[in-house]
Parts: sequence; structure tokens; C-alpha cells
Amino acid sequence: MRRGQGLDHPENTNWTGNGKNYFLGIGIDRYLHWDQLNNAVKDVNDFIKVLTSQYQFEPDEVHTLFDTDATEGKIYHKIRELKRTIRPGDNLVVYYSGHGHYDEEFEEGYWIPVDADKTSEDRFISNANIIKRINAIDTQHTLMIVDSCFSGTLVVKKRSGLTDERFKSRRILASGRQETVADGLPGQNSPFAAGILTYLKKNTEKAINTTTLVQYVKDFVETKARQTPVEGRIQNSADEGGEFVFHLKMDERGLWESVQSKDSAEAYANYLDYYPQGLYANQAEKRILDLKEDDIWHSAKIKDSELAYENYLKKYSPKGKYVKEANTRLGQLQAAQQERRQTLDEMAKKEDERDRIRQSYDSLIAEAESLFTGKQLSQARERYREALRYYMNGFVPKTDYIEEQINFCSNGIKFLEHYENGRRAMDNYNYRLALQYFGEALKVDDNPKVEDLISYCRLKLKEKTAADAPMENKHIEVNKTVHVQEDTTQKIYQPPLKKKRSPLKFALIFGGVFIALIVVAMIAAESDNYEPDYTEETYPVYEEGEEQTSGTETEFIDDTPVSPPPAPAADYASLIIGSWVMTDFYSDDPNADMWLQSMKGLQATYTFYTNGQMNMFTSLTNSNYYYYLNGEQLTIQGAVPNAHIDELSRQDLVLTLYENQNGYSFSVTFEFRKMD
Repeated sequence: MRRGQGLDHPENTNWTGNGKNYFLGIGIDRYLHWDQLNNAVKDVNDFIKVLTSQYQFEPDEVHTLFDTDATEGKIYHKIRELKRTIRPGDNLVVYYSGHGHYDEEFEEGYWIPVDADKTSEDRFISNANIIKRINAIDTQHTLMIVDSCFSGTLVVKKRSGLTDERFKSRRILASGRQETVADGLPGQNSPFAAGILTYLKKNTEKAINTTTLVQYVKDFVETKARQTPVEGRIQNSADEGGEFVFHLKMDERGLWESVQSKDSAEAYANYLDYYPQGLYANQAEKRILDLKEDDIWHSAKIKDSELAYENYLKKYSPKGKYVKEANTRLGQLQAAQQERRQTLDEMAKKEDERDRIRQSYDSLIAEAESLFTGKQLSQARERYREALRYYMNGFVPKTDYIEEQINFCSNGIKFLEHYENGRRAMDNYNYRLALQYFGEALKVDDNPKVEDLISYCRLKLKEKTAADAPMENKHIEVNKTVHVQEDTTQKIYQPPLKKKRSPLKFALIFGGVFIALIVVAMIAAESDNYEPDYTEETYPVYEEGEEQTSGTETEFIDDTPVSPPPAPAADYASLIIGSWVMTDFYSDDPNADMWLQSMKGLQATYTFYTNGQMNMFTSLTNSNYYYYLNGEQLTIQGAVPNAHIDELSRQDLVLTLYENQNGYSFSVTFEFRKMD
């Protein structure tokens, strides 16, 4: 059941004086024209019992109006009677429990007397009339407690209070804001009344102010019902910001029984405040000591540390209740600590040994890796094998890596020799020689990457054959099924004259070759970056014009392996590292004009790394290549066969591709600026 309809806000608190405490309680369950309530009368009666039994309220100063007596006329009459009875310095507590109503049109809240009709507001008691009459009573403190729907509309003024009952106060505590509130189950108190009664019953302090009560009730009710109690001060009243204080009665036996039921150090201390020489003072002091010892012991058990038990024993030994238990547990902890220290010492020794083994392991791995990088695979394999004997759980790298490296060293030397020789031949455009090397590599390891390179070399040989056939004026026979025997006579092959290429055709050729070489670079980049240490071997070299029979194909060979140039200058190797942006390119040959125009939009950036890799980023592509320096020659695998370094400093780089050196009919120079 919900209680009526209508209200507003509230807030502060403070203390009471030495006058009489009057109480007016109005409770209505049996309405004539409104829904019946369950607990309004019970709430008021229970409140009276607490006030008269525990606090300084006398039955003669208690006035009530229940059910049929709570008419509009009798309520007004009772307020008038109290006005005539109460003297300045006295206090008044008004408790209303019943239906409430809120008129949204006029924004006015009402109390509903027992005989009020729902269809007419004639007998409703407005908040304005209630406040007017209550304000007319000259009291030290007036506290209104309203438990009805929309009771919050009574709260019209908020102000910080003084914790001093010498100043007058006019306070309101309402069960809800502008909302309906809960009535509670039959035979029980409403959530609002239950909060007030719970706090007042359990209190053992000799005085509690209204603010403390209000805060407790707010917290209590908000966890029990969907309503929010509010409090405040009456507007245009005699309120001075003071506060009504509930004082306990000075009955020693009753207070002692209340203190014992609470059984807390604070409750016993409150008793001693009232009766420092009382009948139960010794018991209270002893119980306080016992409770404090219990608290300290409970805290020590929670912490369960040597220091906590030592502190307890220092305070209560030898007569404390828990001294024996504390000594036992302290001994256990000290023994465990001693054992832990011994274990830690042993672990430290083992850890020292482990550190020594780890150092040996790390040293062997570092040496093996260095040998591996230096292409000394046999020695690297031995170091890896020795490192395996030192391995312990948690060491890095793990055994699977070491075993892979050993296997690689054992089985990969020959493969890598053939593979690298094939790559070197391919970089020099000697695709036929590259095919021989890659074929040998496949015998060692059936590697799909090598198969891709073989396919690429064959493709390039076919393209070259097709391109050279018209110029050579020779017929090159390619028979896939019939083997052509070699002519025993010496064939003299004249190199074809280079044709002048138009700028447009040159740009197309450059672009095609550039893209094709990117494919090669990407395939090669996927393979292991390790380059083995091998001595230069003598491989078959076919003179220009000499025929070579490979498989079922017969072709003329005009690819001549390039002899290794001198080692790159150390200063070039260090200066070229970093990112370079192309700033200009030019050629004295008019045939290059169209090609240069096609290059303008590329916005190329080249980044050289210490590991022999280079990244080329343009508006069209982002690709990685291998590069190496030979004297003043720069080779970028798959992109720039041989470029001459005209100038290389910390900020500037100038490269020239000379006529015919790279298959072009003109020379072109590129200028770069270092970005970092």
C-alpha cells in the first residue's frame, strides 16, 4: 500500500534545551473514503514507546489522534490546545502517519484526515495551514516527522545547522520527496518508521542530535524501499539553525541492560560517562578491557604475522586470554621463517650455479651465432651442439631453435653455396649459369623458392631469345622433345649492334624490367638472409656465341659472368646508410627526354640498411631489395645492375647509369638528398 500523494525537500540539524518535551502523534489506518493502511497507528505507538521508555519524554506530555479521532477539526483543535499549553523553552515533536495528496495544478501538498472525501478538498489539510499553525507555537525546538506520500513538499528551506541546542530550530523530516512511499506489510513498521525506531532503540549515547538520526534514516530507507527521505527547515519561522537533541533517560539499570545487549566498548564507555561511579562501573571497565583485548587478538589473527603476535604478547602477557595461543602461533611462524631462510639460502646457491651455467650457455650461443653470421658453419655447428649440453628450462633460445640451427649447418652448406652462386649469376643477368646453380641446389634440398627462381630464369632466357632473334639474323632452334647435336665446327658469333631506342620505348622497357626485377627481389627476400662462407669455385663459362646444351633446349649463350670488382670503400658503406629522397635527374641525350618525363611523378625514396637490404618507396610501389657496393659501383639486386657513385657525402648522393652499361642508349644521372 502507498500512502497518499504530494511534497518537496529538507536538510540540517542541532540540539535541545531543558524544557519539557511534548509529542503530538497522528496515525490513520481506517479511512472512510480512502484506501486502508496497515501500519500508520502502529508506527506512531511504537515511536511513543521508545520516546517514553528510553528518552526524556513523559506520558503526560504525549498527545495522540488515531483513526476516527483524526478528523480535520480535531487535528486543528489539538494543535490549538498545544499552543496554549507549551511554554517558551519547551520542545515539540509532531509525528503524522497517514495518506497524503498533491495538487499538481496549485503545487500544494495535503494531509488527509480520516473523514476527507476523495472528490472534494474541503477537509484536506494543506501544508500551508499546517506550517502556519505549527509556526505559531512558541517552542525552543519543533521537529515534524511526516510519513506520507508527497510529504517532501513540506520541506521548503535548507540551511546548515549549528550543533547546539541553545539555538532555536524548526525542522522537518519527511519519508519521501514528491513521490509515493511504502506502507509496509501488516503488523510491521513502514521502512521510514523502521529506520527511526531502529536507531533510537539501539542508541546508548546519552544524547543524539537530529542530524545524526536523519542521516541514519536516509541510508536505512534507501536500502529498503524505492523512496528517498528528505529533511530541511521551515521557511519564515523562528528557526535559528539550532537542533533538537534526543536525551536518554538517566535510569542506571535500564541503561546498563541496554549497554549489555549492545556489548561494545563504545556502549560501555557511554555508560561510564553517565555513571562513572555507578553500580556497574567496575564491570563496564573490565568488559571494555576484554573487548579491546578481543579486538587486538582478532586483528593479530587476521594479520597472522610475527609482529602482530609480538605486539599482543607485549600488551597482555602473561595474563591475557590468548597468551598461550599467541605463543604457539608465534613459534610456528618463527620456525617457518627459519626454514624459509634456509630454503632461500639453498635456492641462492642453486641460483648462483644456474647463473654460472646460464653465462656459459649465453656465451656459447653468442659465439655460435657470430660464427653462423660469419658463414663459418662447421664451427658454428660445434658451438650449438656444446650449448645444448648446458641448456636448462627457462634459457633462451630454446632447444628447438638450436636443433634447427645445427640441422641447418649440417645440411645447408652445399645448398646455400649453389643457391648464392645462382643468385649472383642471376644478378649479373647470366640466367643460364644461374639455372645450373639452382639445379644443383635442388639436388640438396627440394626448395620451392628455388623452383620459382628456375622458372623465372627460364622465362628471362626465352624473352632474351625472342628479343635477340631479329637482330642476330640467326635461327635459334628450341626443340622440347628432340636433342640437337652440337656442330663440330667452330661457330663465330658476332655481337649484335645496339639499336637506338625511342624514349617512349625505353621508358616502357625500363618499367617492365623494373617490375620484373621487383618480383625476383621479393622471391629472394623470402629466403634465409644468411650468406655462407665459401671459396670461389670454377664453374663452366661459355664464350659469347658458344652453344650450350641443357636438357632439351639449344640456345646461344652471350652472358659472360662478371668478375668480382674490388671491395667497397668503407666510407661509402657507412655513408650510404639511411634514407635518401630523389631531388633531380637529368641526361644530356635528347633520347632520354620522354623517359625523364615518365619518372617525374614517382617521388622515389630509398632507404639503405646495414644488413644489406634496401627499401624503395614510390607513389607506385613499396619494395625491398638487396644491395652491395663494389668500389664506386652500386648494385641494387633486381633494380639497378651497375650505377657509378659520382658523389657520396653525409648529405648528398649522385649516381650515374652510363650509356650501354645497363642496356640503355643514353646515360642518366640521379641526385639524392639524405632525409635523416
